[in-house]
Amino acid sequence: MPMVKKTTPTEKAARMLDLVPFISSHQGIATTELAAEFGISVEELLSDLNSLWMCGDNRFDLIDLQFESGYVTIRNAQTLNRIRSLSQQEIVAVLLGLDLIGKDLPEDREDLKGDIEDLRTKLGSEIARIVDASPAQDSQINSLISQAFEGKRRLAITYYSPTDDQVSIREITPLQLTTSENRDFLIAFCESAGGQRTFRVDRIQSATLLESPASQIPTSSTDDIRTVATVKISENIRRCRESLGAFISGAGPTVQVSTYSDGWLSRTVMSAAGAMEVTSSAKIREGIAILAGKTLDLYR
Repeated sequence: MPMVKKTTPTEKAARMLDLVPFISSHQGIATTELAAEFGISVEELLSDLNSLWMCGDNRFDLIDLQFESGYVTIRNAQTLNRIRSLSQQEIVAVLLGLDLIGKDLPEDREDLKGDIEDLRTKLGSEIARIVDASPAQDSQINSLISQAFEGKRRLAITYYSPTDDQVSIREITPLQLTTSENRDFLIAFCESAGGQRTFRVDRIQSATLLESPASQIPTSSTDDIRTVATVKISENIRRCRESLGAFISGAGPTVQVSTYSDGWLSRTVMSAAGAMEVTSSAKIREGIAILAGKTLDLYR
């Protein structure tokens, strides 16, 4: 038998306050339809109506409810016949949502921007004046990505890569937009890398739509080249394993690390200050030696 969520007294009281103005504007509504509107069973609705039937200014001036026939009418409910107001927290949440929507709208949607401004004013000009939200992604960049898809054209992007800790300019052909953990990712063919790469959209700092047509993507280019290295951990084993994240296999102090970024692994090993050592993958060992030399040069 499925579990039924029990309504708390607070939820029941709030629902009853909402029922009065709704019934007043929907006189004669069927109990089945009213229950469906509020997402409750008919039995719960009848319990609410019986409770409301005993409400009023005083015991001589109670709300007049009729619902025995299966249809609900209400009279003498002026005291409670007002739509429940939003709390301050709810108003702030709505204002933040409106702000994000407004800033993400295209320039030619002045009609929607006007509607949003009207709503902000109605919700309270004082609160609206101090509430401000900015979208995580630039709406202009989103628009350019859409244009690149529609026109089958390339994009020139300025992109920050935290794994390489640098900003680069790339020429790409957009292939697909995906969403993961509330973030948008652009899968594209990168001309400079000569293969498919995935870019987090909110890390694209600028974009330019190029006249160049989209590249014809070779099938083999979609396979990213992955490096597998052996790392020996000599101390702080737990902290070192956590810094390598989900890219490791092996239970002891010696682990296999799989990565698409040699630079990221080099910096992670360097940051361990001798607690980790790459014992295989000559390429990464050489990269660490070069990085260590450059770091030492900064102190000379």
